[in-house]
Amino acid sequence: MKNRNVTVGLFVAGGLLLFGGGMFLIGDRRQAFGRHMEYSSEFVNLAGLSMGAKVRVGGMDGGEVVAIDVPDSPRSRFRVRWRIGEKLGGLVRTDSMVTIETEGVVGGTYLAVRPGSSRGAPAPALATIPSTEPMELSAILTRGSGLLNDAQSLLNTVGGKLSGTLDTANATLSNVNDIAVGLKQGRGAAGMLLRDDALAKQIRQTVATSTSSIDEILAGLQAGRGPAGMLLRDEAVEGQIRESLRNMQQATANLDHASHQADALISDLNSQQIPQKVGAVVDSLGDTAKQAHQMVSDIAQPDRQGVTAGENIRESLMNANAASLNLADSSEALKHNFLLRGFFRHRGYYNLDRISPEQYRRDTAFTSRANHRAWLPASELFVEGANGEEELSMTGKAVLDGVLTEDGESIFESPIVIEGYCNGVGPADQLRLSRTRAILVRQYLQSHFQLDSSSVGIVAMKNSPPSGMERKTWDGICIVVLRRRTK
Repeated sequence: MKNRNVTVGLFVAGGLLLFGGGMFLIGDRRQAFGRHMEYSSEFVNLAGLSMGAKVRVGGMDGGEVVAIDVPDSPRSRFRVRWRIGEKLGGLVRTDSMVTIETEGVVGGTYLAVRPGSSRGAPAPALATIPSTEPMELSAILTRGSGLLNDAQSLLNTVGGKLSGTLDTANATLSNVNDIAVGLKQGRGAAGMLLRDDALAKQIRQTVATSTSSIDEILAGLQAGRGPAGMLLRDEAVEGQIRESLRNMQQATANLDHASHQADALISDLNSQQIPQKVGAVVDSLGDTAKQAHQMVSDIAQPDRQGVTAGENIRESLMNANAASLNLADSSEALKHNFLLRGFFRHRGYYNLDRISPEQYRRDTAFTSRANHRAWLPASELFVEGANGEEELSMTGKAVLDGVLTEDGESIFESPIVIEGYCNGVGPADQLRLSRTRAILVRQYLQSHFQLDSSSVGIVAMKNSPPSGMERKTWDGICIVVLRRRTK
């Protein structure tokens, strides 16, 4: 009994030792007793990769696949989690690449990790390493089958063409053989050349004569006779030809330099993305035009009362004009108020824009001889425009500039009246043209000298100056610079 217990104890101890040794060997093989670093990668196709498959880093067994997460939709990918020994972690970088490869042709699949470069940072644990999809053997076989089919088709096509080419070559050789036989028998022109002795003698004489003529031509060229001899022997012509060649070479070099500059300019424009920027600006302008068009369409829609935007704008402008006229009337009435009219009476006028020709002729503020007057004939100022109406000429503008600069800066302080005159056929033409001429001159002076519009007035005098002037009639313009009255 005692021996039996010892035997059982030894058996149990041996079994435990064997079990422990087996567990140690299995754990060591699966690297269960070392430190690991875990990573993950994503694939669309696993190509038969399963959990527990080997992981090789740079061709060395370094770990295993620990888990495979199945995607929840076709658009997602399989997420493979794998681990390797800590000693191989330094080879895994952010620019490493993971792929699924096969051991041999029909062997098992494993996960291959290609070490990254020294420029890449070490990949931290649990990082997702970039991956490439595996190339399946079935796809390679399918592609090889397609290539074989294409090669077979090509061989069939080439075989047919080669057969036709060989037939053509055989026919050509037969024709050449017939020609050779005919030449030997003296048939045809070529055969006659080969077999006719008289013709051969004539050819020899012709060759001898031609040789003699060529010798004479060469002797003439060496002696410098004729145009060709001059080209060969005349040094002046040779120099001109060399100069022409140098000019052509210089022109070619200039063209080549211009071509390089054009290429550099185009490259510079492309590097600055000028075409893309122009395209973006054009697109932006198109969008702005569409928005403006939409805004105009929205504004043009009728309001709640059914009135369109154009009618509202027209009515608003009419109201604004009416308000402006009312304000002008109120201002004119205020000028005639007993508190202010003394100032305007002392000045001699209320408003230069509302002076009638009759009032102008009676008012001594305008007809006084103390005022500076410049009489300018129409022939010096105006020309007929393209529409048949008068317009200021360049000479006329120069004359006006000279007249106004005679008084220096006083033109900016003194009121100016432009009298328009015209010797027209009838009173209507005289009134129209005299006013038109005065308006043209006022517009030019205001825009050119930046004069205050309230200090420049016009009056249409037809063809009669005010009484007391040295002229009874006039055709043109008279610029009057008013002198301020002294108290």
